[in-house]
Amino acid sequence: METISVSVLKAHLSAQLRRVQKGARLIVVDHKRPVAVLAPLEEEPLFAREAVQPYAYRELSPLMDADPLQKLDQDRADRW
Repeated sequence: METISVSVLKAHLSAQLRRVQKGARLIVVDHKRPVAVLAPLEEEPLFAREAVQPYAYRELSPLMDADPLQKLDQDRADRW
C-alpha cells in the first residue's frame, strides 16, 4: 500500500479518490503517523429505493391542553 500525507491528500483529493476508485489502497499519514486507510468499496453501497407513494402523515393531538407560557409563569411564580 502506498502512503500519502494529509496535506497532499487535501491538495489533490479528487485525483486521489479516482485512483482509489480504480483499485489503489492508500494509507493516510499525519506527521508520519498512519491515521486512516482509503480503499475502494468491496461491494455496491446499499441505497434506499424511491418511495412508491407520497408521504402521508396524521395530525397528532397536543401533549398538553394548557398554554405553555402560563405554565411557565406559574412555575416561576413559586420561586419569586
